[in-house]
Amino acid sequence: MKYYAISDIHACLQELEAVMKKVDLSDGNRIVFCGDYIDYGNDSCRVLEYIHGLQQKYGDKTVIVLKGNHEVSFLEWIDSYSKSNTVKMPEFLPSGTWFIEDAEDGFKTYRTFVTDKDLMAIKTIAKHKSAYEINRLAVTKLLEHNADIISWMRTMKLFHETDDVIYVHAGVDEEAGAEWKYGTEESIFTQKYPADTGAFIKTIVAGHIGSGTVCGKKEYHDVYHDGESHYYIDGSVYDGGQLNLLVYDDKKKIFASLI
Repeated sequence: MKYYAISDIHACLQELEAVMKKVDLSDGNRIVFCGDYIDYGNDSCRVLEYIHGLQQKYGDKTVIVLKGNHEVSFLEWIDSYSKSNTVKMPEFLPSGTWFIEDAEDGFKTYRTFVTDKDLMAIKTIAKHKSAYEINRLAVTKLLEHNADIISWMRTMKLFHETDDVIYVHAGVDEEAGAEWKYGTEESIFTQKYPADTGAFIKTIVAGHIGSGTVCGKKEYHDVYHDGESHYYIDGSVYDGGQLNLLVYDDKKKIFASLI
């Protein structure tokens, strides 16, 4: 069996489609998506729909989808302003606002989930409504079109473990040793920083931090292996880098980069 791994797609649909041509999901092979599907690029919603479609086609044992910190933040914003939340939020726009045009990358993400008509309705009330009311309408419009995708995002796992490998977005609490599953807080799975290197009880395949940052070479975008227990596969695709594809042959016990 082969395990493929991709991380930090960040709304780059064309790059994802190109990489997937190298993936063979026959004969029991599997793929693990290691989080951060949205933000930065131009196709946040379409990337989610693409991966969701793959999982529907092949099943969740073949297509394994993990949650990244960008998905966590996006869902937290939705939950803060959804109709099911009866607690009124403060009268300010949080840093994770996805629909304001001058918000860092957020508007690019939000507009992929809604129609131009929805955006116009939000901009119209923005002239005379509170920040809370604006956020509330923005979330309402998003959920009108994407309830299934958002529900699916909530089912994304924090990690996937095999006999030899831990797949995760950011990392685990390695000080917990063999008890890492129970000793790792959710925020560590999705936001761990800085990256660990060195020996651990299993090999860890993670994204979150660009491989160039991990190895100290800004221009480096390939898969980075620390020579011991860590593979970092985020090639910073949204920043002129590349979308890496790592494959593990669990019979030969060999990792290989296909990019």
